[in-house]
Amino acid sequence: MPNQPRRYVLLNRDGVINRRIIGGYVTSWQHFEFLPHALDALRLLAENGYASLAISHQAGVSQKLMTVANLELITRRFMMEAALAGGNIIQVYYCVHGAEDGCSCRKPQPGLIKRAQLDYGFVPQDTFFVGDSPEDIAVAASAGCPSIRVWREAFLEKREAGERPAAVASNLYEAAQVIIARQRHDDLWMQNPATEPEPMRSFSANHN
Repeated sequence: MPNQPRRYVLLNRDGVINRRIIGGYVTSWQHFEFLPHALDALRLLAENGYASLAISHQAGVSQKLMTVANLELITRRFMMEAALAGGNIIQVYYCVHGAEDGCSCRKPQPGLIKRAQLDYGFVPQDTFFVGDSPEDIAVAASAGCPSIRVWREAFLEKREAGERPAAVASNLYEAAQVIIARQRHDDLWMQNPATEPEPMRSFSANHN
């Protein structure tokens, strides 16, 4: 593959790239809405040598709410829009099964991440998963990937004394900033191993 990127990032789709339909599914392109700063984030990642792999549940197919052809049309359109904005989503992996199907690709089972790893050969420990739900964080952990949760309300949540917060960001752009900053920090550490890398911290930014 020419110009193959050095790094990959795994992204949940609904709730990270596009607006999630609460209690339902994006069943047509007319219902697909990029979240604020998402296209900028995809461009920022691409400019820093990252290719994006989307990992998504789309059980609306098994529920007969949309066809595989509908899903493929939505996928082609949002990948094209991302590319036109300077992003680099190179593949999308879907689980179209329901919870009752007992498949290995439905979160928190790591089947889709394992498939992507076989396809692209990334190292899980060096590959962030950005999601917006506890299931996303669980699937990242089961696959051995570090994770960042897109969760604006996290900064308003009360925590127990001594509880360590998970890595969180308000949107995909902020998550991309964290990933790139960690990459640069690790690159500097590789050049000067005498400096211990700092642990991953929760991220809070104030732009909307």
